[in-house]
Amino acid sequence: MHDKTFFLDRAIARSLDWAGQYPALSYAAHDSQSLSNGRQVVAAAISSTGVRCVFFSAIGSVLDFTATWHELGRAKTWWYFVQRWYFWIVPDRQTLDRLNVTGLALDHLIVPACVGDLEPGAYRTWLDAIEARARLCGSLASSAVDV
Repeated sequence: MHDKTFFLDRAIARSLDWAGQYPALSYAAHDSQSLSNGRQVVAAAISSTGVRCVFFSAIGSVLDFTATWHELGRAKTWWYFVQRWYFWIVPDRQTLDRLNVTGLALDHLIVPACVGDLEPGAYRTWLDAIEARARLCGSLASSAVDV
């Protein structure tokens, strides 16, 4: 749990339809006018037992990750790195405060939602709302196609 494989051992690579459903989030790292100002995006929600994060990487992959608070406590080096590297999208201020173990300001956006139970349907609905907001930003907005 303390090494670099923690994330890779836990992350689930989502199918290409996820990247296709969230093109603005997937492309954000390549667009300085995106909602993340050109940074990779992670959408994160918490529960009493842990966290669920969906990472939209610069190479087009979408990785779905869950961990308990205890596991994250044991993987602090990785968790600190992720906090600095990614642009965070969270459903509320409480989530941001709970995730921010370094105490330093995280680059973030709050998109309100009720996803505290991390239920898959509610989480995907929240990601849809984030994608809709992301399409209003940056150069992708001018080329987005309604589906």
